[in-house]
Formats: sequence, structure tokens, C-alpha cells
Amino acid sequence: QSIGLHAITCVHELVIRRHAMDSRYQTEQCRSRIASLFVRPLLEKSISSVRWLARMESTHKIRSLWLVCFTYILQEAPEAALRSTFRAYCLPDTNFAIHRVIRLLRLSCSTFQCLVDASKIGGNALDSTLSPWLLQESFNSICASIILIIDECTSTIMDHPRELKMMARGTLDLLLQILTVPQSAVTHLRTVGGALQALEKFGVEVFVEVAEDNLQHWIRVMITLMNSISLSVRSIAVDFAISLLGDIYAKRGSIADIGTVFATVLPEVVAREIALNSVEGLITEFSEVEQVLWPLRRAIGDIEDTNPLDDDRIDPQLSPLLSVFCRSCQAIIDGVIVELHLRNQNLVIVGKKINCDHTELRTFDADEESLFEAANHFTAESSPMQRLRWLNTLKQLHESKGQWVEAAETLILCAFTISDSLPHLKHVWTPSEFILWNDGKRSLWLDTIGQDQGYPDRGNSQVMEFASGFLQPQVLLGEKSKWSNSRKLAQPNVQGMCNKLVSAAQESIALYLKEKGNEELAFSRLQSLLAVVMVVVDEHSSLTLNTSYQVPAMIRKQLAIEAASLRNASASLNGDMTKVAEKLSLVTDNENTKNLKSSPRGIAKPSTT
Repeated sequence: QSIGLHAITCVHELVIRRHAMDSRYQTEQCRSRIASLFVRPLLEKSISSVRWLARMESTHKIRSLWLVCFTYILQEAPEAALRSTFRAYCLPDTNFAIHRVIRLLRLSCSTFQCLVDASKIGGNALDSTLSPWLLQESFNSICASIILIIDECTSTIMDHPRELKMMARGTLDLLLQILTVPQSAVTHLRTVGGALQALEKFGVEVFVEVAEDNLQHWIRVMITLMNSISLSVRSIAVDFAISLLGDIYAKRGSIADIGTVFATVLPEVVAREIALNSVEGLITEFSEVEQVLWPLRRAIGDIEDTNPLDDDRIDPQLSPLLSVFCRSCQAIIDGVIVELHLRNQNLVIVGKKINCDHTELRTFDADEESLFEAANHFTAESSPMQRLRWLNTLKQLHESKGQWVEAAETLILCAFTISDSLPHLKHVWTPSEFILWNDGKRSLWLDTIGQDQGYPDRGNSQVMEFASGFLQPQVLLGEKSKWSNSRKLAQPNVQGMCNKLVSAAQESIALYLKEKGNEELAFSRLQSLLAVVMVVVDEHSSLTLNTSYQVPAMIRKQLAIEAASLRNASASLNGDMTKVAEKLSLVTDNENTKNLKSSPRGIAKPSTT
């Protein structure tokens, strides 16, 4: 490695840096001509050494100097020379070397992230005095290069669908990685512009297919940019959202799936924005929590205000769907504020206690309507856990106001949601953790969160712990969400949902009986719920009976366990109905006895004449 370090240092210091710093060669024409001399040899050597560079640490001196030289050539070389070179790398003769160029750009992105943290610059041979300038210039060069690749190579590689998807996947991963790093407004504009160009060149079908699970992370990043204080960044993020929604509707005729993903990750992003502002010392009282989200509310309003007459990306039939979608997003933001408000004096945002006074006067209070609208955005068949989450918050709000019947009715809605979701649990979509917001090895800049304020106990781990609690918090009955090995929230199963169903029914009965005269209402609600559950039990029983013995034993065992859970749930509901019926009968007998005692005796019959 010492020989390699001396070699790359010679290239960097004696060839590239000496020419770059020489006062005789500072005109644009001279810089471009000198860089063009190194385009072919440096690119070829970099492509052949990409695996070797990838094995090194992000802050390794050899890798840092090599990628500085690589980025300098991309910045200063003539555009025509780069275009012809990239076009040649898209041909089968070069074994589609364009993929390795994109990988080099990704390695450059991860290496130059250390420029955000001044404490990590010393170990990678980069000049710390130039870090702010070098940070912006390096990422601007990477963005310009990837935009050039998208524009020049897409049409050339279109005849090879597999290679096209591979290039699209690498391009989108690179752009997503750049967008997660704190950058200037100029860099964010270029990067989102590259994403818009990728969406246009690759098409929405390829974009969604290669993004796969990263589509939710793209939405996370765009929501974050939509809350930017920079108007230009906010506007281009809104533009990307409109393009994505419009293209998906044009291809599929619906935005239900993308809307579900958007609305699912929105609470986590909102909570993260609140936490980051708290770490920066910008939140000292509860009213400032709402002010943090004003840019995001304005951006969502801009999406809703998009006019099909002025924007051909929006179909006239999509416009009303967008209005409903945006109102649901505003309701979800209201829901996050309500959840924070319900913590009252226990509200602590990343180690900072915030005074939250429930007695403050509010000009207009529509919390219940907002929570109900947020819950109605999700369906029991596709996203039951998100629907249960907002119904549970609505129940807590009613309980805080002493509205026991309303809280019980909300729990009955939870129970119906669970019963409707039972046949569809295998197809329920669950969100996953965004690794670039959580892994300090993948995102070197995460250690800088809270660093300037001198709060070591208020860093990124505390911020994400606070935010992830809003992705899917304690659902329905205080059970904490669990992450699977794939960094996804655990898939709901029949056994767990049946337990939630029984608990919701029992808790609803207790709430109904806190007020007198609700026995009949409780009985009728349980009767309707039991009828729905029995239908599910019968359908599952027919499925179990029709299962062939050729089916693996594990599947047959799982079906038997699910059938037992469903029957236990129906038996529990029957038992609860019996108890309510006995109480209703007792109340009725008491009322009849009381009426007999209070009625006067010997009353003459009224005359018929």
C-alpha cells in the first residue's frame, strides 16, 4: 500500500494539482485541454481498479486521492470528450463498463461525505481548509456526471433491457445517497433535477421496478426536501412528487399504492424534522413544533393546487384524487401533533422537555376529524396496522376528554378493521428502516448531528429513536413494533391480530359500561362483530379442509394454528356477549321492578263515551 500511496500521490501532486495551480493554465480553454489529456488513461485505470478501491475504507488515503483525481477530470474535461467516452462504455465490446463508472461515482460520494465532519478529514489526505469548497464542488461534479450519463447512455443501452435496469438501479442508488447528505441548495437542485431526468428517460415503470423497496426511501427524502426553508428546493421536490404521481396514475390508473407508502412514512419524516430542529435548539415551546412543519404543509398545498389546465402531467381525473390525498397528508401531520399533545407534561423531544399545556385556548379544534380522516386513508385489506394506529390515537384522544362511548366506538372500529384484515395479512405491505439515516458507516455525516451544540447525548441515534416511534408506534394495546432481520417491521400474523381483536372487544365493553344505559348498544356492536368474525372462521375452515396432504407439513400446521386462534377469538366474543346479555337482562329486570313499585294502584279505566 505504501507504493500505491506514493504512486497516486505523484499523479495527484506532480501532474494534476501542479497543472491545476499553475497560473499559466487558468483559462477555461487551458484547463479543459489539460484535463482532456487524462480522460482516457485515468478513466481506464479507475475502471480496472474499481474493485480494489471498493475494498478500502471510505477515508483511506489512496482511495481519497484517487477519487479526487477522478472527480477533477470529470469536472474539467470537455463535455464532448466525456459524452463520447461514456457512449463507448455502453457498448457490449467494453463489457458495459458504464456500470463501473457509476460505481466509481458511488464510491466518490461515500468518500467525500467525510468533508461534512471536520474530525474525519485528517485521516484521508484531503486539505481541511478547503473542505467546504471541496464538498460542494465534488458533489456538484458527481451530479453533473450522472446527469450526463443518463442523457447520453439511456438511448444507447435501451436495446439491452437487463443492462438498462442495472444502470437505472445504480443511478438511482447514487442520487438517493447524494440527497441524504446535507448539501447546499444548488447541489440539491442538481440532484433532484437528475432524479427528474431519470424518471423521464427510464420511464416510471422501470423507475418503480428498480427502486423496489427504496421507493419508500425516495419518498422519505422528498418529503424532507419539501420541508426545506429554501423555496427553490421545496419547489423542485414538489415538482418531482407531481411527476411521480402523474406518471404512476397514467400507467396504472390509480395512486392508491404510492399514496399508502407516502402516508405511511410521512409521520416518521415529520417526527424526524421535529427532532432535528429540537437538537438545533430551535424548539423551546410547543407552538414552535407546529411552526417547524409550515414549509411541508405549504408544499403539500402546492401539490393539491396543481391545475390540470396548466400542467399536462396531471390528468383531469387525477385532480380530485390528489385533493383527497393531500387532505389526508395534512390530517396525518395534524395527527402527529395530536400524539405529541397527548403526552402532556411528559413530552420530551430528544432529551429536551417541552411544555405542553392542555388548557390553552384553541380557536378551532378539529383533532377528532383529522385523526378519523387519517385513519380512513388506509384500508383494512392493504394497510391495517396504519389504520389501527390512527384509530388508537383517536381512542386515546376521546379518553383524555372523558368521552367513554366515543372511545368504545373507536375500539369497535379497530375490531372490525382487524376482522376485515385477517384474510389478507400475507399481502400486507410493511415499511422498512432507512439505512442511510441510521448507519453511521454508510453515512459518515450522521455523527455531526448535535455536534455543534455540544450535546453528545442528543445525536442521530436519539433522533432516529424518536422518529421511528412514529413510523408504527404502540399499536392498539401497547405492543411495541418489532423489526425483522431485513430491517422491516414484522409482518402481522393471524395469532397476534386475534389477540388484538379480543383485547379491543373487551376494552370496548369496559368503556361502554362506564356510562349507564349503554348495555344494549354494546350488545348490538358485539353481535355485528361476531357475525363478521364467524364468516372469516368459516372461510378459513373451508381452506383448511381443502388443503391437500401434498402440502408441506409446516403449512398445514400453520393453518391449524390460525384456525385455533380464530375459533378462540370467536369463543371469547361469545363469552363477552353472554356477559353483556346477562347485564342487559339484569338492568331490564331492575327497571321493570322499579316501574311496578312506582306505578299507582286502582286507577280507573278511562271512559269510552
